[in-house]
Amino acid sequence: MEVIPAELEPTPFDLAAIDAEWPLIAAELDVLDAEISLFYADDRGGPSPLDWRRLRRAEARVTRAATTAVRPPWQADGCVLHRLAVVGRTGCGYGCEIVRCPACGGEQVLHQTADGCRASLPRAV
Repeated sequence: MEVIPAELEPTPFDLAAIDAEWPLIAAELDVLDAEISLFYADDRGGPSPLDWRRLRRAEARVTRAATTAVRPPWQADGCVLHRLAVVGRTGCGYGCEIVRCPACGGEQVLHQTADGCRASLPRAV
C-alpha cells in the first residue's frame, strides 16, 4: 500500500468545499441519468412524456443548486490565523458587519446583539 504524503491529502477546507458543492454534483449526475434514459428510450419506441419530464426536473435541480452559494461552512473563530476584513454592512440598522477572510475566502455576518440586533438570536416558535 502506497503512503500518500500529508501535503497531498485534502485539507479540512478542501473537504468542506466538496461537501458544500455536493448538491450540484448530485444534480448533474441526475441530469446524466435522465439523458442516458433518453438514449435507451429509442429501444422502446422513443422517449415518453415522463422521460422528458424527468430530464426537465433534473435540469431545474442543477439550476437551483448552481444558484446556491458554494462556500464551505465557516465560523469567525475558524480563521484565527487570518485577518478578517469588513467588506460591507447588512443594512439592518444596527451596524452589523459582513466580514471576509482574504486568505480562505470565508465570509460571515457579525450581528451586533449588544446594540439591539436580534437577527442572530433564536426565534420563538
